Amino acid sequence: MKTILITGASKGIGKALAQKYGKEKNHLILLARNEEELLSLSQEIISFGGKAEFFICDVSNKNEIKSVLDKILASNKIDLAILNAGISLHSYFDDFDSENLLSQFNTNVFGVMYFIEILIPYFKKMGGGTIAAVSSLAEARGLPGSSIYCSTKIALSHLLEAARVELKQFGIKVITIKPGFVKTPMTDKNHFKMPLLISAEESADIITDGIEKGKRIIAFPKQMAFYSYLGKITPSFIFEKLISFSLDKLKK
Repeated sequence: MKTILITGASKGIGKALAQKYGKEKNHLILLARNEEELLSLSQEIISFGGKAEFFICDVSNKNEIKSVLDKILASNKIDLAILNAGISLHSYFDDFDSENLLSQFNTNVFGVMYFIEILIPYFKKMGGGTIAAVSSLAEARGLPGSSIYCSTKIALSHLLEAARVELKQFGIKVITIKPGFVKTPMTDKNHFKMPLLISAEESADIITDGIEKGKRIIAFPKQMAFYSYLGKITPSFIFEKLISFSLDKLKK
């Protein structure tokens, strides 16, 4: 039985991961802001034969994270931390709001790094462990309407890339998870076509398989990962011309 910590566990990918690991009878430590949903999920995991406990936590609040982790680490040995919590708020530059920028960076970047800051000395003391954090294939370019979200994800991916190299000597594995479009409450708010959309359950299968195999980067679906790569290497002047055609549609 492994002890697995999951942030953003009440919905979407986080919930699907918790359910999958719960069915495998692991010990789940679930973090999110919604107590009712966490309680229901914990009871479901226990019904599978797994073990579950939950903590209310706003990942954008460093003091709250420290308080929660102090409680968790006092009585648990964590094997795997999946830092999944994230938000996406659409924003356009004709009505730019820096609070939107701050909110998304606080959750998507700092909300991951606050955990990593505490987990590094813990895992060093324990002789190793695994940190898996959820970035996105949206990191490839600055997409109109989602430029802030894309920026948070490329920032996170770069931080994780460096951490993977630096922490390897301590037996700490750092895995970058890069989903494409996954059907979750977050993507349900999108008003544009989402190619190669997959379910949260499918994504959980891919992620758990990748973690088990020790992959450094888990990017999926494969076709979307390829398109993301093409997007990265497309010259800016071509990319900007192509994306400008869809801008009006995105804003409707």
